[in-house]
Amino acid sequence: MTALVVALALGAQPNPFLAQGKELYEGLDFEQCVERLAQASSQWQSTKDELRDIELYAGLCRFNLGQAKKAAEHFRTALRIDETADLPPYSSPKAVDLFLKVKRSLQAPPEPLPDSDLPPDAPRQPKLEPRPPPAPPSLFERHPGPMVLGITAGVSMAVAVGLGVNARNLAIQANEARTDREFGDKAAAARANATGANIAWILAASAAVAAVIVYLLE
Repeated sequence: MTALVVALALGAQPNPFLAQGKELYEGLDFEQCVERLAQASSQWQSTKDELRDIELYAGLCRFNLGQAKKAAEHFRTALRIDETADLPPYSSPKAVDLFLKVKRSLQAPPEPLPDSDLPPDAPRQPKLEPRPPPAPPSLFERHPGPMVLGITAGVSMAVAVGLGVNARNLAIQANEARTDREFGDKAAAARANATGANIAWILAASAAVAAVIVYLLE
């Protein structure tokens, strides 16, 4: 109970170590200023504003002692306590530059780490590449039955035309034959080619009709 009363009483009073630290800073006694501000932080229950000022003046003293890195740490802590914090008037321009640099670094959004800086066990987002669209099916793949019948009809038609032409030429040769034997041979060959042509025409027509029927049924 007594300790609580003492703590409340100390917290109600201004931090004397902070006031001494400010006087030492004004007197350019930066080493003593750092020590006194360390006491202000550890030996007194300070308010938020006092904690902010402790860090600001500690940063200024550290900076004047050539300890820029530690000064930046104090400035960073002060800005985390109060983001509207600012250095006292007539501060060193170089100290002001350092303070503003720290302030900008706290306000800037964090940059994403590249994959090379990620820890080994960190999940990595796979790079998704667009899949090429599938090739449209060919006409043969869409209608294999009608295509086969159509090809059969075309081949049969070509055979029929060839046999028909050959039969006509053989008939002409038979009419020009000088002997009965030659006439008989040419005439028989012409009839055979004509018969084959007729069969080929029938097959071509049948295949064509079947191709149309299968296509319509599909």
